[in-house]
Amino acid sequence: MFSLAWKEIVRRRSRAFLSILGYLLVAFLVAAGICMGDAVRRATTEPLDVTGSDLVVTRKVSPCAFADVKRPKDLGAITMEEVDKIRNIPGVRTVSGSLVVWAFHEGRPTVVAGVEPGNVKTGPLRQYRSGQRCCVLEQGALFGPDDLDAAILDSEYARQQGVSLNQKTYLGPRQFRVVGILKVTGVAVMGGGQAYAPLKTVQAMLGEGAVVDYVFVNLQQGANPDTISRKIRAIIGKGCQISSRKTLPSQISKSAAVTAASTTAFIALILVIGGLLMARASLASVRERVGEIGILRAIGWRRRHVISLLGLEMTYQGMLGAIPGIALGYATAFIVCSRLSLALPAKFNSYPPCATTAPALQLTLLPRIGAGGVAVSFLLTVAAALFAGLVAGNYAARRDPVDSLRQP
Repeated sequence: MFSLAWKEIVRRRSRAFLSILGYLLVAFLVAAGICMGDAVRRATTEPLDVTGSDLVVTRKVSPCAFADVKRPKDLGAITMEEVDKIRNIPGVRTVSGSLVVWAFHEGRPTVVAGVEPGNVKTGPLRQYRSGQRCCVLEQGALFGPDDLDAAILDSEYARQQGVSLNQKTYLGPRQFRVVGILKVTGVAVMGGGQAYAPLKTVQAMLGEGAVVDYVFVNLQQGANPDTISRKIRAIIGKGCQISSRKTLPSQISKSAAVTAASTTAFIALILVIGGLLMARASLASVRERVGEIGILRAIGWRRRHVISLLGLEMTYQGMLGAIPGIALGYATAFIVCSRLSLALPAKFNSYPPCATTAPALQLTLLPRIGAGGVAVSFLLTVAAALFAGLVAGNYAARRDPVDSLRQP
């Protein structure tokens, strides 16, 4: 049966070639869709991976008036009491707060992020490394709980200001000793700054008490993000905004959200349309072979033999089309991703328009060739081919042998 199916493909090379091209197109679209959807999903959730959090909570308010040290734009204050309430929600594993402010010195603003010393497993100062993309201390060390006048500078900001390790520099009205230089390369950081200082010191500079404006929440395994988000909104109240793996793609861009969310629907649509078109093509091929099939039935072939023969023929053609189609699909996805540009909205890194350095907002689109994606693309294409073969085989097998032999 297997050799006969292959001989039929070789004998009808022109029609088989057209069928193989059809399956190649199906495999191409499925593979490209899987690869690009995976790349966009990982890119849009990368900022959460960088901070090590599952939820990022902020409060939006009316912009505050000018001051030497002020909260950025419309970022509202979240009290440490509210942070503690979030920490006590069942399902929450860890919580850390960050206070990002604009600190002015001689008319020049610096974006300063206050972080809790010793609690940087979540938040913008989390040490993150992935290949060539990193956010690590290039020089020095993290400040401790007693280093109230210590600061860590972004490497680009330090270079621009001409400040090196162990030197002193003004962040707003207060002078700090530089204990570390942070290098940020190729990642988007939520709630990041040009400089990092102890949270209590930045709170004292702002003068609004024990407050933060970013809360990074890490959940326990199996916890429901939607349920916890509802409880956080009840705590924060008006103006609460929560970014999660589910909502972040839509907050970045509508096109990213559609791409990340609709990959499965897109692939299903391709398979339905492709399967129906190839089934129609298979039926047309069978109609040309009615006489041959009638002879096979007349010499003793049963219906299952006819269905098996045509199913095998289509399966072979699907396999022949799937291999180059998957290769072309992944190659196209790599090319498209290399030319796409995704970035976090500026609201996630509240730099003033006159900031001397640019915020780290660029998202990394890194498509990958995964064994699972390749296998799924191959199996779905072969399944579409098998479906077409079974439809055609069932049509041919149901015909009476006598009627098939009579047909001119």
